[in-house]
Amino acid sequence: MKKHIKTMVAVIFTVMTCLFGGMNAFAWVAADGIIAVRYTDAPEGTVFMDILLPKTEDDKYASADGKPSAAIILHGEDENGERTEETLTLAEDCELAKYDDGYTSCLFGRDIATEYRVNSFRMDIVLDEQKLINTDVSNYYGSLKLAYCDEKGNVLAVTEPVETEHNDKPANFYVNANGTSLECELDNGIDVGKGLTAFVFGTVIVVCILAVLGGAVIAAIVVVVVILVVRHNKKKNQQYRQ
Repeated sequence: MKKHIKTMVAVIFTVMTCLFGGMNAFAWVAADGIIAVRYTDAPEGTVFMDILLPKTEDDKYASADGKPSAAIILHGEDENGERTEETLTLAEDCELAKYDDGYTSCLFGRDIATEYRVNSFRMDIVLDEQKLINTDVSNYYGSLKLAYCDEKGNVLAVTEPVETEHNDKPANFYVNANGTSLECELDNGIDVGKGLTAFVFGTVIVVCILAVLGGAVIAAIVVVVVILVVRHNKKKNQQYRQ
């Protein structure tokens, strides 16, 4: 009996641990190794985009060699609907590399990204997470622009600058462009500590806990009943044989 009770306690503890772990992950999961660029109304000929960051002295993320710091991967589909990938190669003296209006190229001027993954109407800048995460970019530079570029690195248009939010929590970092207008959004997911969200989230947790505990109690009762019935039948059989 004691062995079965210990087993049920272990099961309840495991379920509760998974429950609270899952709730915490749901609340705070964020792709903090990516800057997601979403755009509409791009100039004709746009193939990829680059974020432009304020030029500062002693920039700790500055690239030393002036070469592209990341691979530009163009994702698409062929005529048969099969997915395709193409790596875009840019000259080191292209217009984007030389662009400077107080803001300069992230791709050529900073050593922070490993890939630019380009899809239709979206591009993900994959950061080198050994050096920084996306909120480090927003916190350090404080503002940015977006440059629309063609396949040769010519700058077709540049958005107005936008200030970036200072944030110390894991976040999804979205750069949303519509033509030359731009906005940045840092999304922390669900903040379980405020207002109606806290109430709703707390209610969900309580209901889940009660459901798990109720199920565990019912299971424990069933186990105990089965054990008692088995013992009773065994005892009865022994008496019958005697």
